[in-house]
Amino acid sequence: MNVKPGLWLFAVALFLGSLSHTPAIASVDLSAGIRHISDTGSLSDCSAKAKAALETYLPGAAESSPGSGEWFAMGQNIATGAASSGATVRCYPLAKGYVVTFVCAVQLPTNPYGANALCLDIAHKFYGGPITPLAAMPTATPIPTGCATTNLVGNWGSDNDPKLTFNMQLNGDLTDNEGVSGNWIIDGSTVTLTYYGNHTLKLSPDGKHLSGPGYNLTRKC
Repeated sequence: MNVKPGLWLFAVALFLGSLSHTPAIASVDLSAGIRHISDTGSLSDCSAKAKAALETYLPGAAESSPGSGEWFAMGQNIATGAASSGATVRCYPLAKGYVVTFVCAVQLPTNPYGANALCLDIAHKFYGGPITPLAAMPTATPIPTGCATTNLVGNWGSDNDPKLTFNMQLNGDLTDNEGVSGNWIIDGSTVTLTYYGNHTLKLSPDGKHLSGPGYNLTRKC
């Protein structure tokens, strides 16, 4: 079976992301091997059904290149908005009809369902088999605005160095004004900032200030 390379790269990206941003042990679950053969129908028929089956569970299905018969879609984590699941449906023309394959990758425990469950329902949706409702599908959440005390999302400036700024994202990433990246984790009002080492800071009750050894930051909100 010819598996879309992008899905395997996506699975690796999920795993690396889980190491960086998920406090609990995380893994990527893969499912491959489901295939269906139709004695009738064209490649375009298969593609139309592939797109519809994917979009029943994952948004924005797209063809890797026009007419290729290779369709791919990704889902998002409900807490971070980051990609946490994906599937490929690949159509191959035969002399009569076509064969179609299904491959899925899912980050665990981020998702409430595994790759096998996702792939099986996509395949069954494709050819009319029995559907087992998945747990609530992950969807993107709006990016928070303002000075929330439950996250650090936003743009921050250093009170000690006017040139130093940070953009902090919902998934725990941060990037400074020179493109150097790091991470943040918040527990109550205690923040662990990973940026040239680990730093323990305190978030002010109004969510506007972070302070601790070596850093005094103000959020623009």
